[in-house]
Amino acid sequence: MKETRLIFCSDVHLCHVDWYGRTSADRMENMVENLNKFYDEKPYEKIIFLGDYSLDHWAWNIGGSWLREGVSNTENFIKDFACRLKAPYYMAPGNHEQYGYENWKKITGTPRDDAFTLGGYLIISCDNFSGILDPDFHSDGEYTPTKIDFIEEKLAKYPDMPVILCGHFFDMSKESDEFFELLRTEKRITLLVCGHDHINEITDLGESAGNVILYHDGHYSYAGGNRAPESLMWGFCETLLSDEGIDIKFVEPENTVLLGGKAHEHKYREQNHVFVKRRDI
Repeated sequence: MKETRLIFCSDVHLCHVDWYGRTSADRMENMVENLNKFYDEKPYEKIIFLGDYSLDHWAWNIGGSWLREGVSNTENFIKDFACRLKAPYYMAPGNHEQYGYENWKKITGTPRDDAFTLGGYLIISCDNFSGILDPDFHSDGEYTPTKIDFIEEKLAKYPDMPVILCGHFFDMSKESDEFFELLRTEKRITLLVCGHDHINEITDLGESAGNVILYHDGHYSYAGGNRAPESLMWGFCETLLSDEGIDIKFVEPENTVLLGGKAHEHKYREQNHVFVKRRDI
């Protein structure tokens, strides 16, 4: 069985806030080191980052760095850290990157919505935070329902490939009936992957969405959902694509952090390992 390995990584938040006793820049150095070490041990084809590289746009406290002082930590993430990764990478926008279409492409080299093929799969990256772009006020972004026309255009262009939908988030409470129908009827859609909530969880979207699984891609900043840091540390998703389906798990590298002022030696751990069978075979 031929397999293609890729990585999903989300919510790295290069910004003015420090978490777990490590400065933001030190945490990014740690991420680069861990991703490159993992590549040396298990080579992978691509890293797909799922948004929130920054607090460039932010509604709270001192506000986002872009409006406050013209600093794009998204650009700094590319220039200082992502450029040293051993594998090619792709960047989807998050709700803290509310750059308009031209600014986003200028910074990252990619459109806000995109699609590409890898390992026999069509991977469609959905921009679901395009409600407020290039704002002149501090904001956390506005969720917008998944663009069905964009997905259908890519499905038509690659009619024989199984599909992964990914993006910063899929808020099913705000999605359209058309999106539920698409998930229910388009059997090529095998898996959804998102970040945003800083949790690692497997969600069955139910019969109305064809029982498609939404895989939450953890974080590389701070644990969400009131999770204790010890239960959900920095990490990324190792994903294997095959003719039969998708094997995915959350990998937490070995790291040393400060929790409650005390050193915590976090051992290597894997969580929420699941194999998702293709629905179209």
